[in-house]
Amino acid sequence: MLLIFDNLNNLEDDFCSDFKSLLSVQRITKINGIKSQAGKNASAAVYLLLRLGLLRMYGINKAVDFEFVNHKKPILPEFPGIFFNLSHTKNTAACAISYTDVGVDVEYVRPVSDKLAKRVLTKNEYKDFIASSNKDEYFCKIWTIKESFLKKTGDGITKELSDISAAELEEIQTYKGDDYFCSVCGLKMEILHIGREDFEELRS
Repeated sequence: MLLIFDNLNNLEDDFCSDFKSLLSVQRITKINGIKSQAGKNASAAVYLLLRLGLLRMYGINKAVDFEFVNHKKPILPEFPGIFFNLSHTKNTAACAISYTDVGVDVEYVRPVSDKLAKRVLTKNEYKDFIASSNKDEYFCKIWTIKESFLKKTGDGITKELSDISAAELEEIQTYKGDDYFCSVCGLKMEILHIGREDFEELRS
């Protein structure tokens, strides 16, 4: 299951306090260390996506803590058979939950420099980038595909993105929003668009 919330910018300033009772002590500590209100809201929202996914997939409705392995890949020590991954960007948060390893990345489409494109893309991808009618969207899509793969494997920053061909990666789903791309690496899954009102399910 892939849950996407793409309305972070419209969350009110008291969003975190309103849902504080649904956050773990671990998550509250993390949020307290974030300076911007937007960052706090994103951290709370992506955690609530995880909780909502656990409720809808497994009937689990409780605050959960993470442990981190393989270059900060999060796991749920209390539920070793449940795999998840989180990501958030400018206005969008995403959570992927699966029965097996999974990685997700969401990125806002923004202007990309030629220097960055050469550092991230393979030679063939760079040729496609140059030929693309929308270079920024092409780059963003490829970036999320590669990042979702690395987040699934847990390799993180240990591999150069330019050494990975997006076209050769398997089990990739990519969703295009109004101004973002979200890619998930793992078994094919249902995509759910979540609104603020959906978080109220967790209060029951």
